[in-house]
Amino acid sequence: AAVSTQSTGVGLLGAAVFSMGAALVDGQISADELELGHAHMHWEFNELFKSYDHKALRRGFQVYKEVCQACHSMQYLYWRMHVDVTHDVDTMKQFAAEYQYPDVDDEGNNIMRAGDIQDFMPAPYENEIKARLANNGALPPDLSLITIAREGGSDYLFALLNGYEDLPAGAAEPGEGQAYNPYFHGYYIGMAQQIYNESVDYEDGTIPYASQIAKDVCEYLAWTSHPYMDESKLYGMKALASITLFGTAMYLLMRVKRSHMRLRQLAFAVPGKEKSIAANGNVSSLSKYKQVDEMLDRAARK
Repeated sequence: AAVSTQSTGVGLLGAAVFSMGAALVDGQISADELELGHAHMHWEFNELFKSYDHKALRRGFQVYKEVCQACHSMQYLYWRMHVDVTHDVDTMKQFAAEYQYPDVDDEGNNIMRAGDIQDFMPAPYENEIKARLANNGALPPDLSLITIAREGGSDYLFALLNGYEDLPAGAAEPGEGQAYNPYFHGYYIGMAQQIYNESVDYEDGTIPYASQIAKDVCEYLAWTSHPYMDESKLYGMKALASITLFGTAMYLLMRVKRSHMRLRQLAFAVPGKEKSIAANGNVSSLSKYKQVDEMLDRAARK
């Protein structure tokens, strides 16, 4: 028994050394290459017959406007796309009018005008250089398509926003402007924690727990990546219903209206030879047609 235990221990040690050697052949092992896997959440808008929660979209827009917009842009989103989704048209006009946009007057002079719902949502920085200078060299990503641009989608974003932790013992100190987040690739993210309990005062009275705030903004960011998903699902259901009704109608039409045409037989007879055709009623159609052809040939030769 002692020999068996010793052999097992040597085998496990050898396997560990072999695995470590194989890893070193491929490249250096680094903790920066690791990240914590995120959990899977139940998002109703991902279901086939479910739509976005428009109350959550309204709250998510509020979170973006009060928390995220200071650093992150939405360059692929118009103000008008929020109409009848998060707010009415008058409210969106008021939001757009809070910002100034460059334009040209009737005489060709460069001017600044109040925003309109036909404009893109404004960027917080004029260019990439200013964005990096304001964030210690890190470039805040645009959030228009962030849900589909990150593996894991809404699950990853929710875990990231709620995953900030204190620096564990033995870990390297983060750089200036960085924070420790095990869900971020490399653990050190250039964005400090932004979401806390009661960091947003919801207009509809929803209790602003940190998890609720993160959930609402994640659903809003999912909508910005797929703003026409509800309409696509609706059109798809209409198309499936139409195809089902049309297919059923065509099947019944073939069974009821065309059954007598599919089952009838046509026979060609030479005048005076009808009885011979009738006598061959039980043979195949090909045989009858062959006999008819022969009778027609004999009639033609006469």
